[in-house]
Amino acid sequence: MLLEIRHETDYRYSTSANYSIQYARLMPRSDAGQRIVAWRIESPGRRWRQTDCYGNVVDVISVVEPHAGIRIVAHGQVETAAERGQLIPSDSAVPPLAFALPTAVTAADGAIGGLAADAFGARAPTAIGRAEFERLMAAIGSSIAYEPGKTGVHATAAEALALGAGVCQDMTHVFLAACRARGVPARYVSGYSLHGRSTVASHAWAEAWVAGAHRGAGAWIGCDVANGRLSGPELCRLALGRDYLDAGPIRGSRMGGAEEGLSVHVTVTGRD
Repeated sequence: MLLEIRHETDYRYSTSANYSIQYARLMPRSDAGQRIVAWRIESPGRRWRQTDCYGNVVDVISVVEPHAGIRIVAHGQVETAAERGQLIPSDSAVPPLAFALPTAVTAADGAIGGLAADAFGARAPTAIGRAEFERLMAAIGSSIAYEPGKTGVHATAAEALALGAGVCQDMTHVFLAACRARGVPARYVSGYSLHGRSTVASHAWAEAWVAGAHRGAGAWIGCDVANGRLSGPELCRLALGRDYLDAGPIRGSRMGGAEEGLSVHVTVTGRD
């Protein structure tokens, strides 16, 4: 599928800022069944590019003169493979077992441990695969209602599950916490999702490790927790990491600027 994507991020300040720096993970990954056809990032100030330990392309954007705002636009075309549940060979310098360790926002409590026990049974981590991940996604979908505005970006998996409401980020964090509670490596993915032929959607999902699944070695499989299904051609991968803090599209800081206003507009269209 060919996805046409436009992602606009607009920061506005009530007074001029003196300095800003932004770390933008807005370049789609060229792996795992997707290919960049054309892509462009537009921003003010200086910009230089680096690659982090997870293989994500990071554009560092700095504005050193007084400014009332920053507008960052990423747009282009990405071709994705038709297969649903495609296996992804290990594609990072970080070993899979590093993703079996909890983070501050993906630590499991008793309730998350219960979800994992129901979905995985008594299976060893190396015996857990597609069917078990699909059961876990279904359990999370029954436990957390999709309700924007109920949680913030720093909400933990345990908090979201206790609240029973959240967004794709929260559902993904619960999935990661449940997998890691049982020793299964799982990582966070940020990107875009197409629903129908035209939609507006930034998205987040998980990739879980399936031991021995690819030519005798392990491989990752995408799990779109918020939609309760394995990943498919409607998804475009931007960045991955241990949780949202590693893979969020844009993070930054500034000096001055008083109150900040932020608007984000994402458009995704697709055709076969």
